[in-house]
Amino acid sequence: MKPFLLSVTTCVLFCSAQVALAATMYRCGNSFQDTPCANQNYSKSMKAAKASNSTAKNGDLSPYQVDADCKQRGDAAKKMMWLRETGKTKEEQLERAEDEQTQALVNEVYNNRGTSLEVKNAIEQSCMQQKEQSKLAEELLKEAKRLKKNPYSPAGNVASEKSLATGKASD
Repeated sequence: MKPFLLSVTTCVLFCSAQVALAATMYRCGNSFQDTPCANQNYSKSMKAAKASNSTAKNGDLSPYQVDADCKQRGDAAKKMMWLRETGKTKEEQLERAEDEQTQALVNEVYNNRGTSLEVKNAIEQSCMQQKEQSKLAEELLKEAKRLKKNPYSPAGNVASEKSLATGKASD
């Protein structure tokens, strides 16, 4: 009876020790590590990631949700970084580029420093920021056209009051 009790106690202690020694894991892009990422924009603890999974399904944009076009651009950048790491020069990759967008991507890849994953994430992030800026500019143009047609509408006065309240003056 004593050996059985001793083995059960040992087993319980080992199982509880593993739980006590479990560290917080961080997701950095597509890799996992026990320390926060060097670039804090992509560092997310796995405990927080589990908690935010339900909000991400409801349309919340997390750093890991990327537009399909930006993801494709990031993947192309990662492949260019792999070629760069094997010794391909910027000029060689520019010669292979078919269009201006690919040439711009080559220039952007060679202007970024870091690993292929860091460069991919940086390019995806800049692509998403550019899309957001384009979306905001488009909304501003629509609003400007609407105000130009009817400058004395009550909605126009509300919009100008909101911009004054937030401290942003329209030029």
